[in-house]
Amino acid sequence: MILSDEGPRNSRGLFVSVAGSWLAQTISLRLHEQAMTTALRVENISKQYRIYATPADRLKESLTRGRMKRHKEFWALKDISFEIEKGTTTGIIGPNGSGKSTLLQVITGTLEPTHGDVYYDGRIAALLELGAGFNPEFTGLENCYLNASLLGFSRRETEVLLPEIERFAEIGQFIHQPVKTYSSGMYVRLAFSIAISASPDILIVDEALAVGDAIFQHRCMRRIKQMQESGVTIFFVSHDPNAIRALCSRAILLNGGQMIADGDPPDVLNRYQKIIMAREHAFAGEVAETSEESFADDMQLQELPTQEEELIAPAPIFRHGDGTARVLSVGLFDSSRQHVEFVESGEPVTVRLHVAFEKDFAEPVFGFLIRNRHGVNIYGTNTEIQGLSFGEVKRGEVVEITFRFECWLAPDSYSITAAAHSLDAISFDWLDGALFFRVISGTKMEGVINLKATAAARRSTAPATRDHELTQVLQAG
Repeated sequence: MILSDEGPRNSRGLFVSVAGSWLAQTISLRLHEQAMTTALRVENISKQYRIYATPADRLKESLTRGRMKRHKEFWALKDISFEIEKGTTTGIIGPNGSGKSTLLQVITGTLEPTHGDVYYDGRIAALLELGAGFNPEFTGLENCYLNASLLGFSRRETEVLLPEIERFAEIGQFIHQPVKTYSSGMYVRLAFSIAISASPDILIVDEALAVGDAIFQHRCMRRIKQMQESGVTIFFVSHDPNAIRALCSRAILLNGGQMIADGDPPDVLNRYQKIIMAREHAFAGEVAETSEESFADDMQLQELPTQEEELIAPAPIFRHGDGTARVLSVGLFDSSRQHVEFVESGEPVTVRLHVAFEKDFAEPVFGFLIRNRHGVNIYGTNTEIQGLSFGEVKRGEVVEITFRFECWLAPDSYSITAAAHSLDAISFDWLDGALFFRVISGTKMEGVINLKATAAARRSTAPATRDHELTQVLQAG
């Protein structure tokens, strides 16, 4: 199979001409008679590839000047349009093959679109696929000069940046070795160091940071947050929902080359989760679909075994699953078995689920997840982690699950996500935002966890230095 990107193109209005590298070439673009609040604008971008069964088919089509069509069309991107405001951080997420990397290559100019326009204002620094833009025969230092020149820096300006690049990359003497000897982590360290030292107006990152070790990833996240505070526009591709939630004020979901959702990260990530679970079900030979009416009358809430606590019917903000089981109630209770919406930090509480089964199933798993108001995962566990086994559950059976813990969270608003699924993570019923509660405390603190820290201090006279002691001896003599 031969893949070609030949095809009709319309580059009208395409003001992006960027060398293919980790670092996109600098271009300053002034949009006429517009208030410069938009850092990046993408208009109706599409990218088509032609797929040939054999090289001979491509030759036949070329010799007949297209009169004999021997290819199939594959659209990697279809009519993608959006605007990115200055100083914001936007995350791109989607399953493999959805067109994320293709979109970033079009934006940075390393790939020409078949149709559509891209406009941006300011200097762009881009981290694309691993190793792109690095000459493997050059040393790391020589590649620094090469990529800095693509950004418009002179050799003298690059020399000023080198100490900071070397300090952040932390690859030592390997900077004087050919990059073909580098590990993937060393590639990323050097590329990211060059990108941030260029002080870009727009930073584009395509999953490159996933290669680095934990220490380097933390260092990169701190630097990205500093860039956010300084007003840098960031376009960020990741498969990590937690990174999208923590860093981004907006998220865009791509699937099959099309833009499926654009909005607040929690909402977009919920739709992404549904796509991923649907793929899991298809792989397992099952059909993933949510059914609100899938249970018979004997599964109704009023026919559950009576409980002392009030049963709380869930009203999730998002729900998906294959219908094997259904979460009938989710509740948060205090030590006196009363439903609570306000919890004192450190107070013992219980999360209780009631789950009804429509089918017989062996070894189901039940769990819950706490998120803060930014959608960041704070804590989660399930019955498998807790070592609790259920064996086979019969159709029509209702299972009650309780999780007891001391709620040592910092004061804030939180949500609880509840789920029932199989051991291989096929979702029966997944409820995002099944209920909400607020943690309160009379003690002020920062962060998301109350670590119950105590403070102690001791004051003493500073010991005399040797010079001071020698002075005293001389004066006494």
